[in-house]
Formats: sequence, C-alpha cells, structure tokens
Amino acid sequence: MSTPEPDQGFAEFFRTCLPVVTRTLTALTGDTRMVEDIAQDALLIAQHRWGDIRSYDKPEAWVLKVAIRLMRRWQQRHLHETPLASVPDVVVDVHDVEAVHSAVRQLSPRHRETVALHHLLGYSVNEIAAVLVVSESTVRTHLTRGRAELRRILGGSDE
Repeated sequence: MSTPEPDQGFAEFFRTCLPVVTRTLTALTGDTRMVEDIAQDALLIAQHRWGDIRSYDKPEAWVLKVAIRLMRRWQQRHLHETPLASVPDVVVDVHDVEAVHSAVRQLSPRHRETVALHHLLGYSVNEIAAVLVVSESTVRTHLTRGRAELRRILGGSDE
C-alpha cells in the first residue's frame, strides 16, 4: 500500500473553489483583470496549508478570507491607477444581474463584502463574521446598511 499524497483532495477542491472565489471577487470589484490572479494566489496559499485547512468545516471560507485580503492589498496599491466606474443616471431594473453587481460594487468595501457573501454566495452571518474576522453584530450592521444603500442606488424605496 502506498501512503496518500499530502495534497490529496486538493485538485478537486481547486476545481470547485476557483469559480466560487472568482465570481465573488468579480462581484466585489468588477475588475476582471486581477480577479483570476488573486483567486489563484489565494488557492496557491491554500495548497501550501492544505494539510491544515482540508479539515476545516468550510475550507472555501478560509480561501475567500485570504482572497479578500489579497484583493484589498491589490486595491490599495493600484487604486490611484484605476478610475472609478461611472454611475448610470437611470434607474435600473433590479432583475438585471449586471446592474445589481454594479450597484454592489458601489458600496463601501465592508458593505460590499458582507452583501456579496450573504446574498450572492449564501453565507450565514456567523460564516461571514469568520471570513471577515469581525463580530456577528458588525456583519448584521453592515448587511442592514449595505441593503439600504443598494435600495438607494437602485432607485428603490428605503423602507
């Protein structure tokens, strides 16, 4: 009998996790030129720590946490190089997925992260708190404020 390789299961994890991380970062930034690189960098870090994280309840959440941190660093370095996206003057149909993603990208970073993780990926409040390393009450606050801001951006009622 041969001993299992230390990265056993990582290839499958990579195949299932990469699209999730990529979609999340794209929803958060709208900047597809850096999303693939950051997602792959986060998964490379995960591969190096696979022996530990494969036993986590949600190793995908760990990778998302790393990817979001890498994205924030990238944005801090390149913010001055990237012009802000223009905001449309028209009220959009909330059923238009790209319009919703565009509105999410207009939120502050923490509101954007919590709304995307909750509404686009279905993460619970406690899972988001673990990913973003904040309290559950902070997540609830960001969700409430983020939703209100989305309604304002999309031209809906604030009620």
